[in-house]
Amino acid sequence: MGERDQRQGPARHLPARRRRHRQGGRLMTGSPFGLALLAVVVLGGLGLLGWAGYCFARWYRADAETRVSLRQARRMRWGWKRLAPMLGLAVKDATPTVLQQYGPQEQSPKPRALVPRLHTRADAFGVTVTADALPQVGLSAWQDASEGLCDAWGMRRIRISQPKPGVIVARGFRREPLKAVIRSPLLGPDGSPVCRPGQFVSTDDVLLGWDEDGTPIVLNLAYSAHALVAGVTRSGKSITVNTLLAYASLMRDVRLIVIDPNLGAVAPWWRTAYKVSDAIHPDEPTEILRWVREEMQRRERLFWSGRTDRITDFSRELPLLLVVIDEVANYTRHPDRKARERFEAELLAIASQGAKFGIRLWLLTQKPSADVLTTAVRTNLSARICHRVDTVEDFLHLFPDGRELDITAADRTMPQGVSIASVGDMCTPVRLRSVYLPTEACWQINDLMCAEGLKVRELPDRVDLDKVA
Repeated sequence: MGERDQRQGPARHLPARRRRHRQGGRLMTGSPFGLALLAVVVLGGLGLLGWAGYCFARWYRADAETRVSLRQARRMRWGWKRLAPMLGLAVKDATPTVLQQYGPQEQSPKPRALVPRLHTRADAFGVTVTADALPQVGLSAWQDASEGLCDAWGMRRIRISQPKPGVIVARGFRREPLKAVIRSPLLGPDGSPVCRPGQFVSTDDVLLGWDEDGTPIVLNLAYSAHALVAGVTRSGKSITVNTLLAYASLMRDVRLIVIDPNLGAVAPWWRTAYKVSDAIHPDEPTEILRWVREEMQRRERLFWSGRTDRITDFSRELPLLLVVIDEVANYTRHPDRKARERFEAELLAIASQGAKFGIRLWLLTQKPSADVLTTAVRTNLSARICHRVDTVEDFLHLFPDGRELDITAADRTMPQGVSIASVGDMCTPVRLRSVYLPTEACWQINDLMCAEGLKVRELPDRVDLDKVA
């Protein structure tokens, strides 16, 4: 036997299957191709695990309504290739494939159906579908197929848009955002608070609610200015105000000042707000506003040291002051003329100059007429939220161009909790459904703050503490 046969003798006498197995093992573990293949398999497995983890986390964090939408979105993706040709949203491609071109020519090649790629995003109101526009299947074709999509996808209505060339967005609604009552994010499924004192800062967005297309409407106290909230009794105005006061109380760089002659807004925050007043006569509220004016004067030096014309950075040492005055008509229409004029003078000074000093003024009234708020004050209230009001003139005091809008708050059928809002950088006002934060939950949040040692004052002596507890 030759020397070469002696070296390969043991492997030579192995069965062919075992020799191939040994050579395959060396190929998988020793060769660069085997290592690359192993890396691809490992990375693919990790990718699948990551995707599964993402899907589980999305399902776990979703509420009950969003989970219904997630299941519906999955069914929409599975049936899309069959549904698209039926609704005329697919394109026939007669270009033969490689197999059809070089394979047996016994039969003529059948045209293929090109279906737009589909991406879905589920939320509590429905599913948003993003698809690629195909040749001859653009915006008009999708709009023509909207009724068929509603029936096939189980939606109440669908809004079709084209945000940019080549992209179609179909927003499907299982439930109407303006009719859905959704709890505030500050509350858990059982209605108890899930927040903690100092959890937020003034630069955090405050979720006010959703518009009719399910778009969240947020407010940022640090970058906003003054605001006006109007609405008759039982229109849902207090629910909107509860959201504002609750978030402001939980912000560690905000000091809350509440003036309310009817105790509706100030009562839950009486113990923790920086300054409060339930006086009916304007003198005490005027003193509070005068203190705010003095604070504005103390902050003037910051313009020199910071070389700026507006304070935008807030902290515990330099907090944002949120001044909320409910039923402002009680003071601006008070029979004591001199007291009323002093109040209006301080109010105008804060409304016209306070924003750049870190003051945010929110005025609440049932009737925003000219005898309640002067034009000079109302002009400086840039954010507007109008719940149901009695007359069109009341609505026009908040939105002077309201006659040209398709929406109005002077509507007897407007549901409680729905308003017309213009907040932030909105180009046009929208219908807003406020998140639901009842007054009882505000008391519970205030109890948490008191337990953390944030109580500033006791409840008034006239209050029955047993009933409050």
